Amino acid sequence: MNMSEIESKRHELLDELNTALNNARVAAVLRKEEGAPEMVTAFLDEMGDGSLDLEIVGDFYFRPLLSADDPVQIFMTVITITTEIPKENLPALYEAISYVNFNLPAGSFSIDKDHNFFVYVLSNLMPADIPDELVFREMDMAVGNAFSFADSYIDILLDVMTGKIGAEGVVEFLGGHAK
Repeated sequence: MNMSEIESKRHELLDELNTALNNARVAAVLRKEEGAPEMVTAFLDEMGDGSLDLEIVGDFYFRPLLSADDPVQIFMTVITITTEIPKENLPALYEAISYVNFNLPAGSFSIDKDHNFFVYVLSNLMPADIPDELVFREMDMAVGNAFSFADSYIDILLDVMTGKIGAEGVVEFLGGHAK
C-alpha cells in the first residue's frame, strides 16, 4: 500500500470516528489544517464538574508515518483542558500531575509551559497491517479511555490549578498512593 492509499484509509477511519462521536451526541468535526495531520476535534462540554467555564477540546489523529513500510502506526488522543494556567500555581500543578500520572494506567497529563496548555495525552500503538475494523476498534477504545482517564482526575487537578488545594490534596485524593 502506498502513502496515498494509507492516507485515504485513515481519512475513512477518522470520518467514521467523527460520525460515531456525533451519534453519541458529542459535537465533533473532521478537519485538516495546513501542516497538521487530519484530525477529529470534539468539544467535550460534559467533562469535569462544570464549576469552571472551560472549553475542553479533544483532538484525535494518526501520527504521520515515515514511510509506507512502517510496521506500526500511532493513534493519538490529546485532550486540551485549558490554555490559561495561573503562573503562581504552576509548581503545585506540576507536583500534582506527577502524583496523578504515577497512578494512571495509561496516558499522562502534561503542561506545555511555553504555550500555556494543560493537556491529557494517550497514544495507541498498533500494527500498520491490521484490518480496518480492528483499527477502528482500537481508535474507539483509545478515545473512550482518554475520556475516562482524563475525566477521573480533571476536577482534582483543576482544584490545584486554581489554588483551591495544594498538591498534598491530590495525595489525599489518591489515598496516599502517590509517592
